[in-house]
Amino acid sequence: EVEVATRSADMAGIALSYSNTVKFLLMNVFEVTVGMYWPIYGTLKGVIVPESKRAAIYNLYRIPLNFIVLFSLLTDLTPTTSFLLNATMLGTAAVLQIILMKRREMHGLTEKTDSNKA
Repeated sequence: EVEVATRSADMAGIALSYSNTVKFLLMNVFEVTVGMYWPIYGTLKGVIVPESKRAAIYNLYRIPLNFIVLFSLLTDLTPTTSFLLNATMLGTAAVLQIILMKRREMHGLTEKTDSNKA
């Protein structure tokens, strides 16, 4: 959740900053966190999403993603508005990730207990 929250803060900082140097540095931090995202994502999907249902679940996730892409392409958003929307979506993702972690802890479904069962 820290990684997603960091990306959200980076996007907000890029949108609200007037300094090109600060924007450049924040974009570099954003790129580092994106590089961290893929290994984390691969680990989480292996733990959370059952292999037998993975394709169906991921296809369902593509529907809202396609709407977001269409919205951004069909509207004339300023860069500031685009970055603020990205920050909002990433902030929402961070909150939802925290909720998912709390639910898994509440039900005793952690990585340790899952790997011990295997």
